[in-house]
Amino acid sequence: MWSLCLIFVAAFTGINAVPALSSESVLQRRTTISDGNAFNQGNIGNMTWQASGVLESGCIIGGVTLSTISDCYHMFLTNNASAELDTNHLDSPRQRDEFHFPQLSAGIEFSYTWKQYLYSSTGTGTTWFHLMQVFGVVEDNPLVTLDAVSGALRIKDYVRGTGGSLCGTIDCPTTNLTNYDGTTATHTISGMFGPNGSVSYEVRNTVTGDEIISYAVNGSMGAGDGYVKFGMYRLTFDGMTTANAAVGDWATL
Repeated sequence: MWSLCLIFVAAFTGINAVPALSSESVLQRRTTISDGNAFNQGNIGNMTWQASGVLESGCIIGGVTLSTISDCYHMFLTNNASAELDTNHLDSPRQRDEFHFPQLSAGIEFSYTWKQYLYSSTGTGTTWFHLMQVFGVVEDNPLVTLDAVSGALRIKDYVRGTGGSLCGTIDCPTTNLTNYDGTTATHTISGMFGPNGSVSYEVRNTVTGDEIISYAVNGSMGAGDGYVKFGMYRLTFDGMTTANAAVGDWATL
């Protein structure tokens, strides 16, 4: 009789046990938003997304769900310099997976945060590779950017400079890309667009809280409306690597 009871208990326990998820099960949690076969755009809440590459909801790093970004989106760009192109700029081939906050008029203050995890397998070249853009609508160009270029993480200022090493009369902030990639970073930015604008921007290691890079400036921030973008946006070139990133947890502060 006792043996029958033990069999029954074992069977009942087996039925109600929650099985551990395999990496394949976890991977199935990804939902494709854009598959990289065409340039697409849309909205998630008040955020606009644009993708020439792959964009998915759900983030897996090494078969494990990325725990440092709760509301997470995975981005992937191919290493084929002629594929996954933004069809709005075929005269200057580029790839794009980006989100942007709502467009604002000049003189309206903004304050945002978001997170990004850039895979360390993502290589760089000498051409621009924007991870963040303060974008001017009148100019139809970036005003201030965060770039991964030549193995470095760099701030570029296109208002006080030309996107080179100088931000006006001072050197633009820069650090080794190894201080940024392979870990989750929290971005915080505030400011205002327009002739009397400003930007205060900092990037910190999400886990340690250590500052990775920062930039603050007062004065012209475009001639009118603008918005803040983040993700991956790069010129293509022969020999480039694939680009992988996870982003999410954005908020208006």
